[in-house]
Amino acid sequence: MTWIQDYIKERSERDHEFRVAYEEEAALLALIRARNNAELSQKDVADALHVSQPYIAQVERGSKPMSLSLMVRYANVVGATIEVKTKKRPKKQKAAA
Repeated sequence: MTWIQDYIKERSERDHEFRVAYEEEAALLALIRARNNAELSQKDVADALHVSQPYIAQVERGSKPMSLSLMVRYANVVGATIEVKTKKRPKKQKAAA
């Protein structure tokens, strides 16, 4: 593991907000990589999604949020898959009466 991977792992374990932000950024970068590998432009993706190219540019640079629905549609256009993981929260213990 590199020092940055160690840092990400350690920070993610102690900082939930960091972990969420990192995972969102990693997912977005993976989609952009998939778009580039598919040799599609932002305009190609925008046309397929019936949105504007400037909107896709804003989403890709992180200035507009990407909904899960848009993420799935974007992934379908670029030939990528989305894996959504959920984590069960532990049940709260009832206080003894």
